[in-house]
Amino acid sequence: RFRLIMEITPRIHSIPAPTAFYTGPQAPDVYLVVDGGEGALIDSGFGDEQSVKARLEYLRERPEVKLRYIVLTHHHFDHSSGAHQLRQASGCQIVMHPQEERFLRDWQSDAPQDIDIPADQQAIAERVQRFRQQAAEAAPDVSIEDGVTLRVGGLSLEVVHTPGHTMGSICIYLREERALFTGDTALGLGTVAISPPPHGDMRLYLESLERLKGYDTALMLPGHGQPVQDVRRKLQELIDHRHEREDQVLRLVADGKSSARAMLGTIYPELDRRIMPMALRQVEAHLAKLAEDGRVEQAGEGEWRLRG
Repeated sequence: RFRLIMEITPRIHSIPAPTAFYTGPQAPDVYLVVDGGEGALIDSGFGDEQSVKARLEYLRERPEVKLRYIVLTHHHFDHSSGAHQLRQASGCQIVMHPQEERFLRDWQSDAPQDIDIPADQQAIAERVQRFRQQAAEAAPDVSIEDGVTLRVGGLSLEVVHTPGHTMGSICIYLREERALFTGDTALGLGTVAISPPPHGDMRLYLESLERLKGYDTALMLPGHGQPVQDVRRKLQELIDHRHEREDQVLRLVADGKSSARAMLGTIYPELDRRIMPMALRQVEAHLAKLAEDGRVEQAGEGEWRLRG
């Protein structure tokens, strides 16, 4: 079962679908922004038949709404693999940041997704490859940079470039509703994985969260999880968590745990092996930021020590 379709406000709807694939405890959110007979989807969800059907049925029940855009917050397949089928059915345009397009198209690359496949899970690996192939078909019609505004009826959707989770991640600020669509930059529950450069960047991620605090926002609509009303508090909570983790990494380096792998057991004592590669990249992302800050330095391949 999945939660009922939500009218969050008369101009913002959530269009859920049955969970197509496990990417954690929360399925990806797909939102419809609608006004004056026009609409835009924020992300597309999965490309399996059930997911696409659920979204198309919702749109077909609203024949007065002409879908103009699918705005992809980033390239990961749980947010993008349904986009091409929805474009074919509706005639809309797919839009995304140009830094995401290369990763979207290169579906056979080793760019990290939001799920890692254990070596013995061949069936899951094949399904992920299919989703990534579908995502690659969603090549954008329009590239959008920071500050661009898309018009939907009388609404203005402002593109906010928020690198960190991926380098071309964007959020969308809907000024008329004081609503912020955050993709995987800020979730409704828990935290999102950050990879080290070139696929992600912890320093830029923290800067992105700080920037989002500056928007006049009454409602945060994340890429996974429920809407958040106390937006500044949630963003500060995410920032504080990262700083606490950074301090923990520094203490572990000082205690002689010189590699990211050596730190894993302490930082994540009950780690599900399915997310171990993701957790390892997260620690590496913290170490990369600390090196950039001049607080640690490399002491060999994959080894670190305090600087100075």
